[in-house]
Amino acid sequence: MAWDTKNNWADIAELRVDDTATDSSFASDTELRLELYTGTYELDLDCRRVFIGFNRVTLKLDCHGTEIALGDRYGDTTPSNDITTKHNIQKDTTIKATAEGGLKLDTSTALTGIPLTAGLSGEASRSTSTKSETDTFSTSRHVTAKPNGKWEISSLNANEPLSAKYLTTEHALCLVKPKPKTNRAGVQAHLYAHKNDLVIASPEEKKSRFSLLNGENRNKEKVFKILLGKVMVGGKEDLNPKVHVQLSKISSYDPND
Repeated sequence: MAWDTKNNWADIAELRVDDTATDSSFASDTELRLELYTGTYELDLDCRRVFIGFNRVTLKLDCHGTEIALGDRYGDTTPSNDITTKHNIQKDTTIKATAEGGLKLDTSTALTGIPLTAGLSGEASRSTSTKSETDTFSTSRHVTAKPNGKWEISSLNANEPLSAKYLTTEHALCLVKPKPKTNRAGVQAHLYAHKNDLVIASPEEKKSRFSLLNGENRNKEKVFKILLGKVMVGGKEDLNPKVHVQLSKISSYDPND
């Protein structure tokens, strides 16, 4: 069977597969190479023109008679065991000294009749203060591999909807291998988004949050109902329709076969 691709809202998310590099039969270890474009969709909301999109979406890979092979996945986060930090130590030293002195010579009082004293005693105190400075480094990424065959695609600014190409055929998403003694080998890739990650933008400032007069939460509810108006045939069954909307699906097999 050839790949079956369905994009419910192609202006928001368009998911495609490179079928020249990814064999849909998965008879042997196969690199899965997908392409994902994201953007905003224009609609009228309460007689006002707005653009809608998501600042985060999730890609879930469901394997049937196959499994994700051990090894690298695109978007892996692998922290090093050895963490290097930069230390900058400065010392301020303050010395405070006090001294007491006196002369005491004990000579024969028969000569002078005046006793002379000579002696020297003293003490000093020292205080030290230390300042330290540590530099740490962090890395941000748009695509992050997650457990259970998931990838999270997110904007680095929560107020900006996704609007770029985040998956390319240049990098394999993962390596899929067939399981032994199976009658059907294939995968389904589901792209979906959460209602809380919906962004409503004005046409003048597409990258900024846009709240209409009747409240942002109410607007999100209205837009979400519009998005749910398109039901994806053979969609992901375990998604909660109250909070999730499925945007795209790619399948290498017919689940009815």
